[in-house]
Amino acid sequence: MKRVALLTAFVLVSMIAALAPPGQHTEAQQNCVPETGFCFTTQAFADYYQQRGGSKTLGFPISRTFTLEGFEVQFFQRVVLQLQGGQVARLNLLDPNIMPMTRVNQSQFPPNDPQLAAQAPQTSSPTYAQDVVQFVQKVSPNTFNGQPVNFFNTFNSAVPAAAAGGNQDLLTLLNLEIWGLPTSQPAADPGNGGFIYQRYQRGIMHFDASCGCTQGILVGEYFKAVITGRSLPSDLAADMQGSRFLNQYSPGLPGWVARPGELPNTNMTNAFEPGAGNVTPPAPQPPAAGATATMTPTPGATGPTVTIQVDDDLIEPGQSVAVTVIARYATAIDWLEFEGIESENNNENDNDASNDPALARQQFDCDNRTECANVWTVSPTIPGEYTLRARAEGVDNVRSEWVTISFRVRAGNATNTPVATNTPGATSTPAATNTPGATDTPVPAASPAP
Repeated sequence: MKRVALLTAFVLVSMIAALAPPGQHTEAQQNCVPETGFCFTTQAFADYYQQRGGSKTLGFPISRTFTLEGFEVQFFQRVVLQLQGGQVARLNLLDPNIMPMTRVNQSQFPPNDPQLAAQAPQTSSPTYAQDVVQFVQKVSPNTFNGQPVNFFNTFNSAVPAAAAGGNQDLLTLLNLEIWGLPTSQPAADPGNGGFIYQRYQRGIMHFDASCGCTQGILVGEYFKAVITGRSLPSDLAADMQGSRFLNQYSPGLPGWVARPGELPNTNMTNAFEPGAGNVTPPAPQPPAAGATATMTPTPGATGPTVTIQVDDDLIEPGQSVAVTVIARYATAIDWLEFEGIESENNNENDNDASNDPALARQQFDCDNRTECANVWTVSPTIPGEYTLRARAEGVDNVRSEWVTISFRVRAGNATNTPVATNTPGATSTPAATNTPGATDTPVPAASPAP
């Protein structure tokens, strides 16, 4: 698939070089977007954004311009743009070495299918533009399982026809540049038959039977969540364990990078803080009811740095919820643990255990790793207001303070059925391709809407 992407890029460079002006860093330009508070300071990104349909195709900007692994980048809701050789390119976010995500907020996406990739047409063919349309049309149907998924139509209409100047072959290649080739067959979500997905090199299409609409998953949002740890769904966090990008954004450290050895030539200072110029990161805010994946940093703790998150902080009795605890330390970690206590008893004592056995203290052996994480799936049945808390201890016997988040079990009938939710995705490797834009389709209901 990488060979196909590179050859496609070569064809596109020769055909549309005039469409993307050389990159130009302009500190003076403060073209800010009120919906997110982020601004354009790189002229090439600003021009590209305007030429490719703005928020309709790319989503709103969700970062500043910053340096990631030696390249100037800016994050948008649907894409990550990158300057390569003075031209705007797009990260192949779903590459296995960036964000091989298959699960987010209990939604499950189809994985890459290598056998399908082997069937792709050869770029050396003189009829490649026609061949690739036939291939995509064959693999990406407009009807699947009796549902009007419109996958081929969505692929074929990603770029406005005017961008190709009436050249149908060029328009095909531009659409290919947006999505890449399909890398899976269509598949229904195992937990929700009304959601049907298809995976491509650079995005995931999502059909929602409730609205009869097909839309692109907001992969840029999810990649941002992976890097920052903010609003990071626990199942995506589990998929990304071991990733060089996970929880790297660390305000106050040099370059704001937690593990610079894993992300060389990276400077994320203020990268995900709205505004322009030097700003102070906002103080952590208490989670809103129903918020997902809330993380709390260790406040001035000694010992390991610990975060705790849940995929839903307001549930019905008996509903399953995932609790993720992550610990890091300069030296080896012995264990990490989690428990839930009634909020009124939150006095930092070790004897405040909840009456609900599902929230009893549980410990995980970190096997002397310097980074350690575990996900517990619990099903509390006793209604009430709880404080979930976690801590860790190093092999040097230095223990962190408890870190906490609020959690509530409603009074009501028990249920064991988690609610399936809409989701985007993420990963990280630079794509050596010039990229026109993202899908024109509407934004998933569970994602930030441009």
